Amino acid sequence: MKKNIETILVTGATGKQGGAAARELLKYGFKVKALIRDKNSNESKDLAQLGAQLIEGDWSNFESLEIALNNIDAVYMVLPPVWEMNEEEDNKEADLGVDFINLLKNKNIKFVIYSSVIMSDRHKSFRPRFKHTIEEHLWNSGLKATVLRPATFMENFLLPASGIKEGKLYNFMPKGRKIPYITTEDIGIFARIVFQNPEKYAGQTLDLMGDEIDEIEILNALQSSLGINLELVQLSLEDLTAQNPLFGRLIEMFTYEPFPAVDIEDLRILNPKLRSFSSWLDQFGKSKFIK
Repeated sequence: MKKNIETILVTGATGKQGGAAARELLKYGFKVKALIRDKNSNESKDLAQLGAQLIEGDWSNFESLEIALNNIDAVYMVLPPVWEMNEEEDNKEADLGVDFINLLKNKNIKFVIYSSVIMSDRHKSFRPRFKHTIEEHLWNSGLKATVLRPATFMENFLLPASGIKEGKLYNFMPKGRKIPYITTEDIGIFARIVFQNPEKYAGQTLDLMGDEIDEIEILNALQSSLGINLELVQLSLEDLTAQNPLFGRLIEMFTYEPFPAVDIEDLRILNPKLRSFSSWLDQFGKSKFIK
């Protein structure tokens, strides 16, 4: 059966999430245009070898984005990562997302997947403009679309802030609370599934997770996989709030708000490869920690 979506622009294609989506789409025969900043980066070269068409573009130059949207059917929309959590950056992200959606509408794009974040709608009480602003604008645009709301990335444990390279495990999350996590590889698989069935998933918001675990389970899995002892360091909500009030509000939300009711087994039926934290460590994480 001929796909009604054949050519897809993947933004953020050299990042973890966009890269996973691009590789998965190429594996299943989609034509992928990869929006990248530097065609000479190792990540760009790897995508080109897999068959992606590289398109250099800059989010600060919408003319370059408009060119990237020529002759495509659909878009996997991942916005540039934001490392500083504050109201100014939230506004910039919201503006960027809204403007890009307007551009997609002007270009008559058939279908859009926007990758947001889990519980984005519940941020409204302390983040007036955020990813929920982009979601709402997308629904109001009239574009056919699906919103993915992935949980916290397992890959975040590879970042220096995790403390693992120092022999520690810094727990930013509420003590004893099971937190939903997912790998970026699995997000890419779910994106591919949606692009294969756009009529089925159009108009839907999908919460994505692969595991729900607390800090003790994370500690035990890391120590077992890596063969090292780690000191668990629990960071208090008061200290986190003092460092960044907005981040403190986020952790407060994780402490008291219920997480979405997601049946991981139902997700596993869709994606039989869906990774738990331990299986992610075995397949991907361990080798990257050892580097």
